[in-house]
Amino acid sequence: MVFDVPSAEIRGEHAHKACHQFLIAAHGSISVVADDGRNREEFMLDSPAKGLHLAPWTWGVQYKYSSDAVLLVFASRRYEADDYIRDYDQFLKLLEARK
Repeated sequence: MVFDVPSAEIRGEHAHKACHQFLIAAHGSISVVADDGRNREEFMLDSPAKGLHLAPWTWGVQYKYSSDAVLLVFASRRYEADDYIRDYDQFLKLLEARK
């Protein structure tokens, strides 16, 4: 769970090589950007009745947290530091190398 995030703060800003994530706003609202290296789309999570799947190799950014926001993040794997890509330029290079 992610909560007590100031509205101006940005979270996420990474991709995973193998881990799937599913995001739900259990309370409040959160904006999420999903970017696969070619397409970038913004989603508003503002109801626990909807969620967003971030597949591996999707750059994810969460921001515009409402003051009462509670974000649930379900992950398909335990934390593995090597699974994270934390630099966007490196993310794009790794995507290109996968082709």
